[in-house]
Amino acid sequence: MEQVLQTANSPVLWLLSCLVVSTVVVQAALYLRLTLGFSNRFGILTPAEKRTVCKTAAINSIGPAVAVFFVAISLVAMVGGPVTLMRVGVIGSAIFEFVAADQGAKAVGAELGTQSYTLEAFTASVWVMTLGGMGWLASTFFMTKGLDRAQDKLGSSNPALIKAMGTATPIAIFFILGANAAIDKDWLSGISVETDDLAAILAAAGAMTALHLAGRARPWLREWSVGFALLAGLAAGAAAAQFA
Repeated sequence: MEQVLQTANSPVLWLLSCLVVSTVVVQAALYLRLTLGFSNRFGILTPAEKRTVCKTAAINSIGPAVAVFFVAISLVAMVGGPVTLMRVGVIGSAIFEFVAADQGAKAVGAELGTQSYTLEAFTASVWVMTLGGMGWLASTFFMTKGLDRAQDKLGSSNPALIKAMGTATPIAIFFILGANAAIDKDWLSGISVETDDLAAILAAAGAMTALHLAGRARPWLREWSVGFALLAGLAAGAAAAQFA
């Protein structure tokens, strides 16, 4: 395992991972410049609205970033800092990368964090992490234009349907993610509910709803809603785990 970490934290891998992450940073900067230029050209947002958008985005990124940070710490101990930086910096899902690394190790009969985790297992983990993330990138590349055309057609024929889909889609996604986190399934048999995860989900959802309603009178609460909901979920989950 020590030899694996020496290779995983080698200067060459640090250089390659920094090049990949720097590409993402440059892309984000270019998109931001194009967006601001488009807004200034057509007067879409006022300076005050721009400041509000930037502040809200920065605040709302704290909650997800904290969750990713704690998972990434564990991932660093398994596959090293460069690979973790490269994968989380591009895809942004530390949990997916952790599962992918574990599946790659199991494919060659090894286990993360043990002496069985050799350089061969590390290589398999990196391959699974990389190929697993390519699906998102490929689907975005090939489907974005088609989805944009479909949205334009639906928007002209049935604008209410577009609004309904925009509301229902995130609700369905978070419901499925929450159900997968709270319910332990074994081939549809022996289904059990994890009380701490369920408590965290319900508390976070309740906090988000309450802060959204309270934000009508105090808009700043909506800006902090994600961070406050995350804290409420963590507190509720920890309390449920203690008293369960």
